[in-house]
Amino acid sequence: MGRTPFALLLAVVAAALATAGARAAAPPPLPGKAKLVSDRATFVKLTEQGLAQTKQLWWNPDKGWYNDRLDDQDHLPLATLWSAYPLFEATNAAAIADPTAANKAAVTAFASYAEKYWDRNIGKTGAYVYYPTVKDPGWDAYLDDNGWWGLAFLDAYRATGNARWIKDAAKALVFMDRYGWDTKAGGMWWDVDQHKKTSEGLAAATLIAAKLYGITHKKSYLALAKKYLAWANAKTQNPQQLGLYGRSDTDLTVMNYVEGMFVAAHVELCKATKVRSYCARAEQIANASLQEFPIDASWAPETDSIYLRWMLDLYEQDHNPKWYALVYRNATLAVANARDDQGLWSKRWDGGWTKPGLLRTQAGTLALLGWTAAVKPPLSLR
Repeated sequence: MGRTPFALLLAVVAAALATAGARAAAPPPLPGKAKLVSDRATFVKLTEQGLAQTKQLWWNPDKGWYNDRLDDQDHLPLATLWSAYPLFEATNAAAIADPTAANKAAVTAFASYAEKYWDRNIGKTGAYVYYPTVKDPGWDAYLDDNGWWGLAFLDAYRATGNARWIKDAAKALVFMDRYGWDTKAGGMWWDVDQHKKTSEGLAAATLIAAKLYGITHKKSYLALAKKYLAWANAKTQNPQQLGLYGRSDTDLTVMNYVEGMFVAAHVELCKATKVRSYCARAEQIANASLQEFPIDASWAPETDSIYLRWMLDLYEQDHNPKWYALVYRNATLAVANARDDQGLWSKRWDGGWTKPGLLRTQAGTLALLGWTAAVKPPLSLR
């Protein structure tokens, strides 16, 4: 399908954002300093308590890992990679927000087991697969799964300083570029069987490459990030939605967690290259996301927490309290509404029910609380 040239598209997006500024969605104002400080401490406490609760209730002592659901009796009961991802990130966030020896040890233990999702039988590189310990050359491998694990390993490195986790993240990116990237037409496949292309893996790969470049300064990582972005800019932007990235070159559906990862990828490239246009583009995507997605996130905790977490990266870069206020709003809603009568974080942040007993629902909310606590609120404005 035809595409608007990128330079012209940016001009259209910028003009649309300028005219829409007066009606732009905005989160509620932040409270005063004392409340922000108190709530940050509460978020840390709830995250740590929730992680302990999760270990108590979802842990499978016979297999030494978490179950996918409470009292899971399936023949393969353990958490799939997608279900474990928000718990991995909640564990990382807790150690960054409260860097105790115990919290860092929890990251090390989690990341060490996370390596068991690696299957060296996939292609010539190996890949992270959706279930641990079962190794089968016939298994499919998903590009978004490798993206989630790559990002989580980079956060484990941030939490512990252990370079082992950088190598694990790089392994995910190698697989994604070799088996996920369409070398003829561009774009990232959803899985190694090449059923369809999606932006979840593409956005994650762009962010991993940008982060790895920022850490290692290897030009090959910068080249990958630029390659992925060039295709996304040319093929997936939707002018009717202020230039947000669609799901693929044939499906312009926008998803908040894809936009969040692209926001963070531009922030990382801005920091690493000192090219300010990357920061400007990050702010454009973020502002367009406020127009497109509800302030009170209503998709699912495991997806919404990804979107909001990466908006915090922009806040830490440009210090605009609007981005923190967006995340803070949802964290306070979660605290007020997401727990059930048993004290589990089994509801959406508006109080509505998801399927009971899912690890990813509980962990998604804990990830939101942990990442909100991991950054300093804009106290200087109060």
